[in-house]
Amino acid sequence: MRRKTVSFLLAVALLSSLLPCAFAEAGGSDALSAEEQLALDYLGSELAKPAAVLMKSGEDVDDIYSALTWKPLADTFPEKFDLRNRGVVTSVKSQSPWGTCWSFATMASSETSILSSLGMTAAEYLKQTGEEMDLSEKHLAWFTATALPRAEDYPDGAYPYDISQSGEGAYPAENSETTTYNFGGNYFFAASSLASGIGVVKESLVPYADSEGHLNSDGDWSLPEEQRYLQSFELKNANVLPAPVSTDESGNYCYRPEGTEAIKSELLKGRAVGISFTADLSMPSEPDAVRARLLSRYGDTDRVTKEELSDFVDLRAGILSPDTLSDSDLQRFMGIALRLNNLDENPYADLNLDHDQMIQVLKSRYFGDEYEKLIAQEEEDAAHIPYLNFSGENSEIYAQYTYEHVQSNHAVTVVGWDDSFPASAFREGYQPPADGAWIVKNSWGTDWGKDGYFWISYYDQSLGGIETFEYVVDDENREMDYLSLLDYDNMPASIISSTLFEQPVYAANIFKVEEDSVLQYISAMTGDLNTSVTVSVYLLPEDALQPTEGRLLESTTQEFLFAGYHRIELEEKLSLPSGSRIGIVILERVPTADGTRYALTNTSSLGEAALEVFKARHQDAAVGQLRRYCRAVVNPGESMISFNHKNWIDWTAAIDTFGSHGDCSYMAYDNLPIKAYLYPLDEIRKIHQMENLSGETSICPECGYILRAIQN
Repeated sequence: MRRKTVSFLLAVALLSSLLPCAFAEAGGSDALSAEEQLALDYLGSELAKPAAVLMKSGEDVDDIYSALTWKPLADTFPEKFDLRNRGVVTSVKSQSPWGTCWSFATMASSETSILSSLGMTAAEYLKQTGEEMDLSEKHLAWFTATALPRAEDYPDGAYPYDISQSGEGAYPAENSETTTYNFGGNYFFAASSLASGIGVVKESLVPYADSEGHLNSDGDWSLPEEQRYLQSFELKNANVLPAPVSTDESGNYCYRPEGTEAIKSELLKGRAVGISFTADLSMPSEPDAVRARLLSRYGDTDRVTKEELSDFVDLRAGILSPDTLSDSDLQRFMGIALRLNNLDENPYADLNLDHDQMIQVLKSRYFGDEYEKLIAQEEEDAAHIPYLNFSGENSEIYAQYTYEHVQSNHAVTVVGWDDSFPASAFREGYQPPADGAWIVKNSWGTDWGKDGYFWISYYDQSLGGIETFEYVVDDENREMDYLSLLDYDNMPASIISSTLFEQPVYAANIFKVEEDSVLQYISAMTGDLNTSVTVSVYLLPEDALQPTEGRLLESTTQEFLFAGYHRIELEEKLSLPSGSRIGIVILERVPTADGTRYALTNTSSLGEAALEVFKARHQDAAVGQLRRYCRAVVNPGESMISFNHKNWIDWTAAIDTFGSHGDCSYMAYDNLPIKAYLYPLDEIRKIHQMENLSGETSICPECGYILRAIQN
């Protein structure tokens, strides 16, 4: 995720020339004017910037707040704080046998947040409900990595979703079911899935096991499509926090105290904090789990037989002992490895490697490199000074300090802090500049670390991807779920792009209401600090092509401290009859040192075209290859933008323009992230004692809930 730095001078000159111009009408056939094309070219060049960085690193970019002014959140914080003392931290889990740390960290953070919002400890929740507060990591991981089904796979009229979004979502780079739980992920992916109605779900409904109830990596871990939109709690806010890690103009590490303050402020609110860092130790796993990850890496290949692949993976995982193999056996394995890595020639053929050398080459993650380079890289890895220090009697303290600025690769959950945790507890000779550390909950089981916990220094140079989650748990109408979620952005997002302008820029979606229902919430995505979001709802005629081409029903404004997903409650809830068409318009204002700016926020991920580009750019094993790509489905008439609130540019035209800007060509751009939440009218009236009330506006006599009836 990245907040792009914009040239404000360029924006001023460009927009001042654009404001008097008429923009192409959404759904119309008029060609874009030169001025309109200039606006889209400018926007496309800005959106290309995070795409270039993403392709360079292969990971998400986290520095979204570097150019904004930070307002202190508190005068002082306590020296020590631990959410476990409040009783709202759930038990430590184990993610084995899969690479699902991001889903485990999301659920751990969510469990604590929900308990805090409910005002219950974990013990009180168990006593009241008869089950633990335990959310399903499997549900989130599976459906985030599994695209919406294709409409052509269903009989006519049987497709269960909006058919216009058929096939949208994430896909494996190789066609293998074993890769689904090893796609990898992050909190941005998690938040975009949860915001689309995918979970969270109780563990009792979708347990972390195969279909037989076992942790067998060879078992069936798939989930039926009808479980996609199960929900036990609804997401309310997903807050992207500034990281304690920043960089100077030369790319060197800088400590950012605002990030530490933001994490502490969320912890004090009872929200455990999802955070990413660089782990240089692998999850302790049984050989079967290692085998599963290797099968995931090599995928469903036709370059070797299934028997050959199974034997080779057993060797790499340590299931097959090298001591039982002859030199001819190892030569056979060498041939398998060459075919798996698409090598036509054997770079080790003329070296007369002995038995031990062949084993070293076969087990090396640098297989395929020249022998001298492979050995040098193995020696360099062996000489690496670990970031994690086991210190104290019987390794009582596990203390992590990443002493170099590197990419994060593991997601965990912060539950507290200690300002006085000594710098001396970290590895000697590689210690942070000052005291202070986070108390962190891992997902490697209770046998690892101190009962599953460890410490991370405030000054760890790999911290990033920091997010908290808040859920709807206390609304008056929690006796029911929403009737429908109106949205078009069903693709997991790697990037939230927030482009700032001197003049207002409006984003909008047009939706159709299928049943008599109540519009209660609108949600939007922000990409900046202290963003003020104004939501306006319009009732549109049947033939309207623009989101403001109708009657303004409601307008409300709310400010959000952090970037991320945010749900906004309308002051007056709108009773909409079946067949209504509504336009929802978003205006985002961002305070900066140079005055108020206006943000256009959109989401994107690497598309299918990125696979070959990424492969060509990254031959080194340190980055590896993409395990997934995303496909977005954006249709005309769904999403639009405007610079004057009158005439609108269809988002499909904007996306077409982005494709002409280099690195944008392999990105998948989704619809604008604007959603509407509808609740069943009959149930709303019953809950709020309005069955016998009539007139345009009804007010609940007990709670003050305001419901306004809208007529087409």
